[in-house]
Amino acid sequence: MESVVVGGVRIAYEQVGSGRPVVLSGGTGMPPVAWELCGLRDALVTRGHQVVTYAARGVAPSDAPPAPYTMAGLAGDLAGLMDHLGIRGAAVVGYSLGSFTAELLARRRPDLVGALVLMAGAGPLTGVVDAVIDAEAELVGLLGHLPPAFATLQTLLSTLPPLVLRDDAGEVAAWRELLGGQEAVWTSPAGEAGQAAASHAWLRDAERMAALTGIRARTLAVAFEHDLYFPPWTGAEAVRLLPRGELAVVEGAAHGGVLTHSGATAEVLLQFLERA
Repeated sequence: MESVVVGGVRIAYEQVGSGRPVVLSGGTGMPPVAWELCGLRDALVTRGHQVVTYAARGVAPSDAPPAPYTMAGLAGDLAGLMDHLGIRGAAVVGYSLGSFTAELLARRRPDLVGALVLMAGAGPLTGVVDAVIDAEAELVGLLGHLPPAFATLQTLLSTLPPLVLRDDAGEVAAWRELLGGQEAVWTSPAGEAGQAAASHAWLRDAERMAALTGIRARTLAVAFEHDLYFPPWTGAEAVRLLPRGELAVVEGAAHGGVLTHSGATAEVLLQFLERA
């Protein structure tokens, strides 16, 4: 991967394809290769887009400055990367934590964002997410990071649809094995603690929902039917406030729908980009 230093933090990135630029911003601890493995990156390239993926601060091989991080810092990293690449008016697609980054970028640097996609991250704080924040903050406070077994369980329970979790032991075992090495994606424990702090502060920001009214880019909120963190009703609340917002729901998927239902997610995204 290539890299650029933004505000003293080295950010690693990749560019593939040619055409209208699409920037993909991943979720907590999500390595850029995940966009390739789920097929979304290649689907965009095939449809004539230049695709930029990157490792947010804290995710290897980017730098991990000392925690805590802020969403302003994460959005500033992305703005610096796009400035370095000379990209303006791009379609910026964020997933989960990356959705928060993309949302704030659209507010603070509207020149960079021609169209906005918020996947599994648009809308108000829910009771489940509020409880997750408390659990994560307590563990990070005690240990300095999330225990790997806890992180695997949390990701497993949120990523897979309920019927898979209940009935498909083989699929659950395969995902558990895949997730067992997720601690390796972090540059250092500071990266994990830093991203958690940024996410927690963002989600409990009492002003962020009202700020959606200031986003002028055409925006698609993508919700996954069985998402416990950002269910479809939260996406609908966001769209109600967005001046040019619309909602799409991917049926059968949980919070990890971008990975488990990548074909349906890609189709929703591509249709929106063609309209936008």
